[in-house]
Amino acid sequence: RSVYTMSGATITDNPNFDAVDFAHALFKAVDGIGTDENVIIEIMTSCSNKQRQEIKRQFNKIYRKDLVKEFKSELMIRLSFDFKQLLQALLMSPVEFDTHCLKASVKGLGTDEKSLVEILLTRSMEHMNLIREDYLKRFRVSLEDDIADDTSGDFRKFVYPLSRAKREGSTLVNTAKARDTAMEINDTFTQFRGTDTPRFDFIGFCCSENYKQMRATIEEYEKLTGETMNDFIEAEFHGDAASALKSSIKCAYSVPGFFAERLHKAMEGIATNDEALIRIIVSRSEIDLEDIKTEFEARYHRSLESKIKSHTSRQFKHLLLALVRGNA
Repeated sequence: RSVYTMSGATITDNPNFDAVDFAHALFKAVDGIGTDENVIIEIMTSCSNKQRQEIKRQFNKIYRKDLVKEFKSELMIRLSFDFKQLLQALLMSPVEFDTHCLKASVKGLGTDEKSLVEILLTRSMEHMNLIREDYLKRFRVSLEDDIADDTSGDFRKFVYPLSRAKREGSTLVNTAKARDTAMEINDTFTQFRGTDTPRFDFIGFCCSENYKQMRATIEEYEKLTGETMNDFIEAEFHGDAASALKSSIKCAYSVPGFFAERLHKAMEGIATNDEALIRIIVSRSEIDLEDIKTEFEARYHRSLESKIKSHTSRQFKHLLLALVRGNA
């Protein structure tokens, strides 16, 4: 069963799917001197991820070749680097792709905090537990240990529990609890600001409560104090921790809205963040990309398609647009 299937998807199962036929068509598209990127785009976006995995298996069975390696081959000179990266992402399972993205966010000299937080805040607990299993199997180190080694301070206190998939799974709201928590946040941070007195664990609250309960608590806090929760975060936290906590507040209100903002920022300025575009559009195409498109247009007064058209090019642009438009 796919952990990615929801009603807001742009990509769904192809009712006319035939893995053998598609494997043959892809072989013809990549074999020889010419590469037919239009055929590649059509097949990749007409099928769900589960169906792409079956195409990979049939391609290997029939031709004794790895389809991913075929796309990565230097012989594919007509295919741009970003297009190849997007194809590779589409050929990974959802869990494998997130595992790959998380490893990329913590390896090397610096941490990609925004990518790390984005994934940890927006995946279901079921999906996160599958990622943790896959991560340990692939890299022989746990996800939480990698994160603990690569982060520090309040930021580590936030992302480490998230990596252990301990967020409360209920969608119920306890209004009395929300009111009490809001009062506790206000009392402890107001009375003991600047002291060493133990205070309410706000970081723990943001990485353990379900989003509906978080939202109810935020609304109670704002009614009680007259200030926004973002104002509170900016007064009490700094740097990556403050940014991560504010992201959790955004997700409590709207995960599609959070992604719409991330996509907008990925296409701000001169340089486009291709990695962010690939990560978000691929990972949400079978979940809520339709909702993200709606949020994007409401917030920025232009369609996501229009933004992508003006900030990307060639095959990469056409493949992104096909995913955004969907296969319905």
